[in-house]
Amino acid sequence: MSRFRNSILSALAVLFVGSIVTLGWLNHFDFERSVINAELRELLIIAKSAGHDIENGTLRIKQEPEYVDRLIQHINDEGTFMTFVMDSRHIIVNDPVKRHIGKDILDVGREALDSKKLSELQAFLEKLDSANSGTALLFFPIKDEKPNKELKLFAFAHFQGQSGLYTVIVTERLKALTGPMHRNLRDTVAFMGLFFLVFCIFGYIYYRTQRKRLQMEVTTRALEIINRQLRCDIDDYKCIERSLKNYKG
Repeated sequence: MSRFRNSILSALAVLFVGSIVTLGWLNHFDFERSVINAELRELLIIAKSAGHDIENGTLRIKQEPEYVDRLIQHINDEGTFMTFVMDSRHIIVNDPVKRHIGKDILDVGREALDSKKLSELQAFLEKLDSANSGTALLFFPIKDEKPNKELKLFAFAHFQGQSGLYTVIVTERLKALTGPMHRNLRDTVAFMGLFFLVFCIFGYIYYRTQRKRLQMEVTTRALEIINRQLRCDIDDYKCIERSLKNYKG
């Protein structure tokens, strides 16, 4: 019976901890998704603003790439943000990564992406061709010399140049945005695990102490009952002994 009760208590403890961890993870996932959506909206505003600034300059992109650099250099951050410009044929005409300039964006993607990630990039380009602005979450080659891929936030907006329609694309590394949240989740889970471990240790110590105390109380009560019974037996024996003496007398 005791073993069955311990099994039930252990199962309930595991279920309780599992429920807390699951709810915590769902809350973190929902919060992360909300932050990403808010950041995508911010990137879209930046892309539209940059496109408006460039369009108002009435410049020829290919002849004046330095002018575009000056307009969008305040957006670029080597560790977080990167902005580049494409023409209507998806050819990159301005990019902080100089080896990307003059290449089709799909050719840049083929440097590091597999077929699935490349198809997602192709779907993004189809969306880009059919909408004036938009956002996406895509894998894309990063700025390193080696063609490694990394998940990025994308926001695009079109603008009209003298040579035709162009697109300004603002990207942000997802790790730069979600890294602090994941560290916070890791620290929170570690703290909860430590707290639960300490709780279990103190609970086990308290249980052992109470168990020993209960055993001592049971033993004491048993000894008291035994002593009382012995005294009764002794008294009975004395009564019998007196009765026998009286009978003989």
